[in-house]
Amino acid sequence: MSTARIKSMQKASPVISGISRSLLALAIAAGGSSAAFAADNTDERIEEVNVVGELNLSRQTSIGKLDIPVDETPFSISLRDKDFLDSIGAKSVQDALQYVAGVNGGTYGVDARGDWSTVRGVDPVMFIDGLQSIFGSYTSSRANAYAFERVEILKGPSSVLYGQGSTGGIVNLVSKRPKSEFGGEVMVQAGDYDRMVVAGDVTGAIDSSEQWLYRVVGYDRDADAQVDHVDDNSTLFMPSVSWRPSANTEITFLTTYQKDESGTTTAFLPWGGTRIDNVNGDIPTDTFLSEPGWDKYDTEQTSYSVWVDHRFSDSWALNAGLRYSEGDVDYNSMWTNFDATRLNPDISEATRTIYMSDATSDLLIFDLRMSGAFATGALEHQVSFGLDSQDATTTNDRLYLYGYGGTIDIFNPVYGYVPTGLSSLNDLEGLTDYWFESSTDTEQLGFYFQDQMSIQNWIITTGVRRDTAKSESGDSSFEDDATTMRFGVMYAFDNGITPYVSYSESFEPVNDSDANETPFKPVEGEQVEAGIKYQPEGTNLLITASAFEIKQKNLLVDDYENEGFQTQLGEAEFDGFELEAAGKLGDLSLVANYSSLNIDEDIEAVPEEQFSVWGNYDFSSLLPGLNAGIGVRYVGESSTGINDSTGTFPSYNPSYTLYDAAIGYTLESWKFQLNAKNLTDEVHTTACLSRGDCFYGERRYVTAEARYIF
Repeated sequence: MSTARIKSMQKASPVISGISRSLLALAIAAGGSSAAFAADNTDERIEEVNVVGELNLSRQTSIGKLDIPVDETPFSISLRDKDFLDSIGAKSVQDALQYVAGVNGGTYGVDARGDWSTVRGVDPVMFIDGLQSIFGSYTSSRANAYAFERVEILKGPSSVLYGQGSTGGIVNLVSKRPKSEFGGEVMVQAGDYDRMVVAGDVTGAIDSSEQWLYRVVGYDRDADAQVDHVDDNSTLFMPSVSWRPSANTEITFLTTYQKDESGTTTAFLPWGGTRIDNVNGDIPTDTFLSEPGWDKYDTEQTSYSVWVDHRFSDSWALNAGLRYSEGDVDYNSMWTNFDATRLNPDISEATRTIYMSDATSDLLIFDLRMSGAFATGALEHQVSFGLDSQDATTTNDRLYLYGYGGTIDIFNPVYGYVPTGLSSLNDLEGLTDYWFESSTDTEQLGFYFQDQMSIQNWIITTGVRRDTAKSESGDSSFEDDATTMRFGVMYAFDNGITPYVSYSESFEPVNDSDANETPFKPVEGEQVEAGIKYQPEGTNLLITASAFEIKQKNLLVDDYENEGFQTQLGEAEFDGFELEAAGKLGDLSLVANYSSLNIDEDIEAVPEEQFSVWGNYDFSSLLPGLNAGIGVRYVGESSTGINDSTGTFPSYNPSYTLYDAAIGYTLESWKFQLNAKNLTDEVHTTACLSRGDCFYGERRYVTAEARYIF
């Protein structure tokens, strides 16, 4: 059993530590004078997010499953809405995650296969509209950011609500859904790497009585990637219809079709020439070591969703969600062998491994709950109880050919070597011994109950859940059940400061197996968290400071002895501190974050410290329609897992600081915007691993767009 133990916080840099102390002091000091942050005299609340539109049936956030503002929740929740996504020029969900406390967005650099991130040091589970969307590895399309109204991040274990939430947390994407008021936009965008985007979004009522509503979202991108010979193309079509047979009922149907064409943007480059000096020079960031025309990561996914929301009275409502999704992934790639040659600082040539995969996913996910409010004496209750289930089947038929890809010059690659019989998986010509067929079926059923009670200034949250999960892969099967709980207490002072303490647990069935086709056990975790939330009176600015400790069992890590597979270890423990401020101060929209995470050096690619801030200022008082934004992202050192006594291979990936900027101008119905990410074009590695590879981060990326809004 491997145990990663907590370390002290002595490694925090003086500059970042000073910033965090100053922000925390500012938040606490503001409690004595709540007008210090007041933007005006209006009583604005933190955004009360409405998932289903004007009916407000699905309540405050789809993560919370209750009509409760974020500042009255004794857990850490971050929201990034469409205005923020547009402001930073988000090309992906990953871009938004880079401005969230405790989240490392872009762990493995530029990677077209997914929005990789860690939340509090652990890979989160991805949800769409409160239903899990990704099962297994490389079996689905990457989420298209244009399809969503909001990104929600719930940090820490969350199984009481979902059963399958990870120890670090969940990322939930909220889809664009029909509205009764006619409106929309048409957008064209151009940018680096021959990027061209055409997109549109229109919604409104079909009939005059507004009983039938519609929304159509479309998106088409034709672009190259940062890496040579790789496309970054995406097509999205997402129509939806809502039916309101009465003022208390809404039924929404939504279909999503997405097709992406890309390839190997993650080249698994060696240390020499990326992280450490190489006599041959630096490896260019656009290096491509697979085969043009043969290499691909092509995905196609279709999903059908239905939501039923009914309000029985002012106090009780029913919410149900169902999604069926099917996806296909066609994946061909070559990379340099993971062997001792990778640890040669002056490497120039390497032999390649061939990988081919044909993966599918077939998912049926369901959630049904009742929500209500009532009182027992002086104690007021807001309750939610229900059941959810998931039936997920993933297949991943794959071919590994170690060393069959020929030798390639890393600094001057010459292409044209694809062995006979490898044009497709249908023609392997005697290579069936290297062929792996895997199919994993996961079934999960959970029952949950939560109650948020309030009496005077006290807020008490309790929750309990019972889960049963079964996973089958090949001749192996695994079945388990678990009871998870969460509990939290808050006290709301009259000056806007609300301290809280909470405990939560997680239970995450894993829809995959190891190299021996043994299904993985569920990942289990628990967290203790204490913090302070502060909302100055008269503003929608929320400041949150939190400290936490997490314990995780059955940790998933890469299996270096079986390339392309994962294995499970014993237990890991983390603790950390986060500080976040988000909202508006007059004409300034602000998001500021700091986080510090204490983690064992054996756990790789997780930064110990991060800081980010994005501010967008409306200059309309000086020049009507003008706005400008600027952002800073600091990512601290992360462990490489190497302990090299010679000093040749560092034990850490270095910190880096990146700058983003935007300028926009609105003229009547037209909105023009220019965004630059990594403004100074800083070349950096986001992570280096002990197995011998490093990952380049995104270079400067400039986009210009025009939107016609109606």
